[in-house]
Amino acid sequence: MCRVLSFIFYWFGMVRRKLTIPERWQAVGMHNGGFSHRRVADHFRVNHSIIVRLMQRFRQTGNVTDRPRAGRPRKTTPREDRLISRRARQRPFSTAGALRGNLAFGGHISTRTVIRRLHHQGMRARRPIKRPQLTLRHRHARFDWSHDHLGWTIRTWRRVHWSDESRFLLRPTDGRARVWRQRNTSFQDNHILGTTAFGGGGVTVWGCFSFDCKLDLYVLDGNLTGQKYRDNVLAPRVVPHFDNHALADRPMFMDDNARPHRARIVQHFLQQEAVQTIPWPAMSPDMNPIEHVWDFIGRKINQRNPKCQNIDELRTAILQEWQQFPQERLRRLVRSMTRRVTELHNKRGGYTRY
Repeated sequence: MCRVLSFIFYWFGMVRRKLTIPERWQAVGMHNGGFSHRRVADHFRVNHSIIVRLMQRFRQTGNVTDRPRAGRPRKTTPREDRLISRRARQRPFSTAGALRGNLAFGGHISTRTVIRRLHHQGMRARRPIKRPQLTLRHRHARFDWSHDHLGWTIRTWRRVHWSDESRFLLRPTDGRARVWRQRNTSFQDNHILGTTAFGGGGVTVWGCFSFDCKLDLYVLDGNLTGQKYRDNVLAPRVVPHFDNHALADRPMFMDDNARPHRARIVQHFLQQEAVQTIPWPAMSPDMNPIEHVWDFIGRKINQRNPKCQNIDELRTAILQEWQQFPQERLRRLVRSMTRRVTELHNKRGGYTRY
């Protein structure tokens, strides 16, 4: 049995073997020197039919290279392939059809050919990462901010209380939904994704956390104004918590540049209550670790089964996920601040991976 298996493996190994050009010339020399087809095949561990065909080709053409393959020749030259790749890098948001239309030789190739050439270069159409649009002014402000905070250690960052608002929709639609179906069945009832105006309504919340604590989540009623922010958020939640700390160890408060946060009555109130704030550059959600908390809570709610059926259930789910968010994960987010600031500084205020 072992001998039979060895023979089978040996035979398949011979069949799959492909001779290199130098080996082919060596095989021709051996055969012309008196070796039989089978002896030459055994020497190179290939099936003897390969040697037979090799010698036939040599006698007919005087060469050992493969005959031209059957099929249609390539539509593009290597130079044109490089040009396709270069245009895609210059215009990364263009469709394959648009790239084809911008090529001088695009008239004799198809859009599918452009796609194949880009795939060969390792380029594929993917969903882009979405970030706030940064102007030159934003980049300068972000770079200056990173420069000012580059020397902060974890000991300093752990004093910061990170805050922000976020809105969660009852029926979120982010454009990523897919449906498995056969052709011409797109209008079947079970293949249609029903939508509702404004996501079916939603819940807006305010949250705040630090390295050592997590304040109670506040559910906003209607639009946030400067007065609501002062009376319903800062006065009953932030200030009492800060007053529980010794003056030498008093925390720092972070909020972004949303209009209610920068209202005159809010700034006056914070100064009156001796709440130390940190300056914040515009368009910088990547520097606020609470954004990761909102993203996590949103994904957890979307994964719930059964789904939230009304606003009350959604509100309850958000509060539950906030309470269950582990403090150790919040600490890891705060520890990431040194890396965030360093990357922002290295990118000179540009986009970061956070």
